[in-house]
Amino acid sequence: MDDDRLKYIVESMLRHGLVKFGEFTLTSGIKSAYYIDLRPVPSIPRLFRLIVEGLLEISPVDECDGFVGIATGGIPLACYMAVLTNKPMAYVRRERKEHGEMKIVEGFVKNLRVIIVDDVATTGSSIASAINVIRSEGGEPILAVVVVDREQGARSRIESMGVPFKSLMKASTILNYTKCFNTHC
Repeated sequence: MDDDRLKYIVESMLRHGLVKFGEFTLTSGIKSAYYIDLRPVPSIPRLFRLIVEGLLEISPVDECDGFVGIATGGIPLACYMAVLTNKPMAYVRRERKEHGEMKIVEGFVKNLRVIIVDDVATTGSSIASAINVIRSEGGEPILAVVVVDREQGARSRIESMGVPFKSLMKASTILNYTKCFNTHC
């Protein structure tokens, strides 16, 4: 992704308040001075499109059979990627349903080479869980792709499981842009 598009994405995230500063506890339990909330991105059409186009640029689309979103932030991203590429999409729930068919995966992954999609990765625990679930359902994860890597262990964790990991941007990139955004440098 070129620098102008990346700058626009980060500045748009900042303008819309998707990067917050304060005291936060992340899903991983880690305490953080900042929080990146990308769940509202589908409400910002141009930003949504640019992010999805960027994710597709860094993904081996010709080598995959479909996309799997991780609840909840990865679902709309994976859906949009699937629509643009005319490939199937599934998603992994955070927990197995306790009613109906008691599924943890909605959609089809069996015998498919899939790209796992999520919004933000910290330690990679959600992605690691999705990898295990997809494998248990007979699918083959060929890549995990996220919008933001918080650079707190996700890459090494996922790659140690034999799945390549890519991110559209790193948290350090956002934090560097934040300084310029606030001081107009």
